[in-house]
Amino acid sequence: MKTVFAFDIGGTAVKFGLVAEDGRLLKQGEVPFERDLSFAALCERLARLYEDVMAGAPADALAVAMPGYASPKSGVVIDGGGNVPALRDGSIAQALEQRVGLPVWFANDGVAAALGEIRYGAGRALNRFVLITIGTGVGGAVVLDGRPVIGPDGHPPELGAIVVGIDGTGRPLSLEARSSAPAMLQAYARQAGDAALSARKLFEQAEAGDAAAEAIIDAACRGIAHAAGALTNALMLEAIVLGGGVSGAGEALARRIRTILPAYVWPALAAAVDVRTAELGNTAGLLGVASLAFEGLAASAKDRSVRQIAKS
Repeated sequence: MKTVFAFDIGGTAVKFGLVAEDGRLLKQGEVPFERDLSFAALCERLARLYEDVMAGAPADALAVAMPGYASPKSGVVIDGGGNVPALRDGSIAQALEQRVGLPVWFANDGVAAALGEIRYGAGRALNRFVLITIGTGVGGAVVLDGRPVIGPDGHPPELGAIVVGIDGTGRPLSLEARSSAPAMLQAYARQAGDAALSARKLFEQAEAGDAAAEAIIDAACRGIAHAAGALTNALMLEAIVLGGGVSGAGEALARRIRTILPAYVWPALAAAVDVRTAELGNTAGLLGVASLAFEGLAASAKDRSVRQIAKS
C-alpha cells in the first residue's frame, strides 16, 4: 500500500499526516507555525518533522497544501500567501525534493480542502457547492460538476477577497477582513476592551451570554452569508460547506449562517441550499493534497509501464 506524507501550512499551525491510498490517516498531528522562520529554516523544519514521524520508514511521496497561488512550474508562491511570507522566497516542493529525496506535489490549501471533501467527506454526494475555509485567513473553493474551479494556469479562487461591505473609512471590506479569526478577535478587543484568546473561546463566550462576543460573531457570519448568498445566486449551489479552524465551532457557526443566509439568496434558491460543516474538519487539506500525490504516482507508474512496453 502506497502512502503520502502530507503537510497543510497555515498562518497559525502546520498540520501533518501520513495518508493511505484509501484516505485513512495513519498518523497525524500539528505544530505551531513560526512566522519569523526563513524559507530555508521552514523547509528544514518540515523535513525534520517528516523524518522524526516516519522514523526511517519512508513514504512514497510528500504533498504540501499552502495558502496563495504557487506557480505550477516553479512551485514559488507568486500571489497571496501573506500569512506565510516565507513561501514567497523559494519553491518548497523543489527544496523538499532535494532535502528528502522524494517526489513532492503541492496545491492551494482551499482547493486541496475541497478535493478532500469531494473524495472523502461532505462533497461526496454534491455536484455544486462552495467550501469556505475560515481561519487565520479566509479561502476555499467553488466546486461545479464535482470539480474545483481553477484558472487555466491553476490560479485558485480568491473567496476571501469578496467584498461584503465597507469599513469605517468607506473603503471596501473583504470577507477575510470581516470574518477571519484574527478579524473577529481584533473586533472583540476593540468593542469589549478585552481579548479573547481564540475563536473557539469567543464562541464559548457568546454561548455563555457575552453580548459583545455574540455581536462580533453575528457580524462575521453575516459576512460569510453575504458572500455565500452571492455565489448561490450566481451558481445555483446545493450547499455551503464550512471548513477551516473556525468551523470547529460546528453548529454554533452553521446555525447562525443558516439563519442569516436567506436574506442574501433568491427565495427559490434559498429553499434548496444547505449549510453544513466540513466532515473532515482540519484534515481536509491533508487528504485532498495527498490525493493529488497518489494520482501523480499512478500516472508516473503508468508512464513508466508504457515506456517499458515500447522498448520491448
